Amino acid sequence: MSKKDKKLKKAKPNADQEANQTETNDKQQQNDSEFPTDWDVDVYRREYESEEHWLLRKRFMEFHKDKFPEDKLVCLAQVFTNMEFMGCKYPAETMAMVAELSKEVAKEFRAGRANRLKRTFVAASDAAEARAKGRRSAQQTNDGQSTQQLQGQKRKHFDIGSTGETQPPTKKMPQVDLFSGLKHKQFILFLNGGRQCIQLSAQRSHVPFEEKEIPAENNIKKVEIRLNNNVVALATGENLKLAKANAFTCALEKLQNECYTIKQNPDRQTIKIEKNNNKAVCEVIKSEVDAASVDKKLDDNNKGFRMMKMMGWSGGGLGSKKQGREDPVEYLFKSNRSGLGKEDCKMDKQYFKNILRNYVESDDIRELQFEPTFTKEERALLHEIAKNFNLKSSSYGQGEQRRLIITKKTITDNQILHEVLINKNTRFLDRYLVQVPKCKRHIFPDHTETLTL
Repeated sequence: MSKKDKKLKKAKPNADQEANQTETNDKQQQNDSEFPTDWDVDVYRREYESEEHWLLRKRFMEFHKDKFPEDKLVCLAQVFTNMEFMGCKYPAETMAMVAELSKEVAKEFRAGRANRLKRTFVAASDAAEARAKGRRSAQQTNDGQSTQQLQGQKRKHFDIGSTGETQPPTKKMPQVDLFSGLKHKQFILFLNGGRQCIQLSAQRSHVPFEEKEIPAENNIKKVEIRLNNNVVALATGENLKLAKANAFTCALEKLQNECYTIKQNPDRQTIKIEKNNNKAVCEVIKSEVDAASVDKKLDDNNKGFRMMKMMGWSGGGLGSKKQGREDPVEYLFKSNRSGLGKEDCKMDKQYFKNILRNYVESDDIRELQFEPTFTKEERALLHEIAKNFNLKSSSYGQGEQRRLIITKKTITDNQILHEVLINKNTRFLDRYLVQVPKCKRHIFPDHTETLTL
């Protein structure tokens, strides 16, 4: 075979390969232009993915579902979230394409993030100004300011008997309009008081409320509920009581879709104070849990318990004779400099005054629950002291089961919304549940669960 024939034979397979490659590319282009769009986006959510990350990635996939095949779009969406949240770098061509695809998808998210950053910087500058004011206040005190002039300042932490670190009494809230676009404006529904909750909420929000019977035919009763002279619900019933109940149910459902709803968390923490053999002991409990039935011992869910197990501990007290205490050290109301675990204290008016004074001067919003182990005279004394400190005090139960609850009454519904939705304040998140109106659910997706009365 001549050299020329060999070259022709060698070139022929190459030509065949190029033809096959061209055919493959044509098929690929055809496949890229024709693909199904009925696949489920939600199957691509990961267990560890946060709500914010997932919603943005999901929106990207839904927005471009008709433009790319499923596997390619999922990859592009992941690249988009990696660039958006973690600042990952990719080839310039890929980053340019993803940036173009994400313009409309991330527009609202980026605007919200810019506002959050702005609020962060504003809050930081306010904190710096507050610290500067605190230093100036301290200098004035050293120059001869009396201790009585410091009574208006707030303690950062609730620590009985300690002077503590102080801060200005008021805290600047970020300027965010939560009520823009709402039909009933500043009205906030507070789920407390049974069927009176709408009327009580109107009083708290300073909004006129009216519930009245209107004429109806065929001996049927008809009731109308109005807020700020706007009809909220209209219902009928065989009698007036039934008509009112139907109107309330209808109004409640409608208002929860149109207004902010607040409810006290049934599992909120409460500071329980109990007296035993002239010893005052305090512990944090869940408000609807019977403290006597709670096992205070640690179990294998506790990190310290597991670490001790790994080091050979088999349970019981520590020490060569296992003489150490088995229960955790309880949190005490301290009015002196004694160590943690020492439970002796003097139960007198000054002691109770110290408790309530430090409660007022702290930013703690949990309830103080004085158990039935306190006498009638001691509860009366606490009522008197609470009144002097502008605290709300109420007694519940009969006879030996009577207990006293003391709370702060300076917290407004607006403050609750700002602390829960804007500041993410853990103290308020533990105490209150918030449901946002339907038109705000895309802004606060973590607060869309319907609350029940």
